[in-house]
Amino acid sequence: MLTQDETQESGSDFTRELLDAVPAGIIVSRQDGSISYINEEAGRLFGYSRAELINQNIELLLPDRFSGDHAQLRQSYLQQPSTRYMGAGRDLYGKRKDHTEFPLEIGLRPLIADGERFVVATIVNITRRKQLEERLSAVIDASPYGQLLVDDKGIIQLINPSLLALFGYEKTELLGKSMDILLPERYREGHQKLRDGYAQKPSLRAMGLGRDLTGRHKNGTEIPIEIGLSPVDSDAGKMTLAVVTDISERKRLELNLKQANAHLEEFTYVASHDLKSPLRGIADLVEWIGEDLGTDTPEPVLNNIGRIKIRIGRMERLIEDLLLYARAGRRHKESSAVNVPELISNIIEMHPVPAGFTIKQDIRINEIFAAKTPLETVLRNLFSNALKHHHGTTPEIVISAESSGSYCLFKVTDNGPGIPEIAQERVFRLFQTLTSNDNGGSGIGLALAKRLTESHGGQIELISNSERPGCSFHVWWPRFSRKDIDD
Repeated sequence: MLTQDETQESGSDFTRELLDAVPAGIIVSRQDGSISYINEEAGRLFGYSRAELINQNIELLLPDRFSGDHAQLRQSYLQQPSTRYMGAGRDLYGKRKDHTEFPLEIGLRPLIADGERFVVATIVNITRRKQLEERLSAVIDASPYGQLLVDDKGIIQLINPSLLALFGYEKTELLGKSMDILLPERYREGHQKLRDGYAQKPSLRAMGLGRDLTGRHKNGTEIPIEIGLSPVDSDAGKMTLAVVTDISERKRLELNLKQANAHLEEFTYVASHDLKSPLRGIADLVEWIGEDLGTDTPEPVLNNIGRIKIRIGRMERLIEDLLLYARAGRRHKESSAVNVPELISNIIEMHPVPAGFTIKQDIRINEIFAAKTPLETVLRNLFSNALKHHHGTTPEIVISAESSGSYCLFKVTDNGPGIPEIAQERVFRLFQTLTSNDNGGSGIGLALAKRLTESHGGQIELISNSERPGCSFHVWWPRFSRKDIDD
């Protein structure tokens, strides 16, 4: 049976083994700062043996830049002892025996034993965490989007260079300040309520959906922005990460596009009403003049009347083509399954193919999901263009279709005279034709094909055949439903 002394000694051994098993360093110091006890992990962290530290002043373990103020801080803690973290909000470092430093966290707790007052310090090496924080900070700093981290009171805790450049501030002007400084004054009063609402139901989402958001530059200029919010849990409490994007250029483009569309709508109205009506009146007048002249009209006069009628017809076709071109900029949102072989066959059947023409098909895809009418219009224009301008001795046109990533690649290839290199850059412009006779086209067909293709998310390109006569038009058309087109 163990004696009382043996029992106490056994208990002390167990306590020492227990404290040595703790994965955090433990240092117990007296009121004068001398070290009374350290566990095995504390010795390992600082590179000392127990014997080297017992009765030494704890300031031995501090970097020189901190040791001068430590005695005053220690006395301040002893006057109001409590269980808390040391140096909250500051970066703390320890100094090893070899004078190298490492970042640490220290928890403090007062202890009274045998009538004497002690301070128990629990020490954790946070080098790994600091490395991760530095890497994260580097990623945030390298982001092309503005980012800031704010606490639950809206105080800025972290900010990256992109946001500083966006709002025109220096880092010291924003850290520790309310994020309201980045808001136009008219929004500041109600922002606290919005922030409280987000804090109650934090989530990963865009801020202010459906509203135009603006930030305030240091010089007072307002900046149109988009903001993404993300809740972040940290040792300092719940935070919110805001990612801010400057959308000034997009807003400018949207405004320009709206103005262009408004002008186009105005042009469409004029072409539909103010041009067609007088042209129809001129045609009627020419018809009446012919009737008034009767059967004794001289041949040259009849020829001139015929030429007037031809020009009126061309003008009417030109107006209709212009209206088609104006409407081509509007996307058709009604996408459906399109049978590609059937589509190509129908286009060929709709056009009278002159004798001697060879039409070939090379269809390697059966179905795509697209707006059928604009696609059919583009391919029909290209096929018609190849028929109209082919003057070869053994005319041949090949229409092919194949998958090309998320697109369907259509090719309309002929072996005709081709398009001169000097004219290839302007074939997709309005009113550009290779012929100038009265029976020629209006020069809108290829421009219409390009406008329709691009407004539906595709691309069209003229490829000159280098090894044989003719040319080839390539059309890449989306073969799946796309959100930016169909929504």
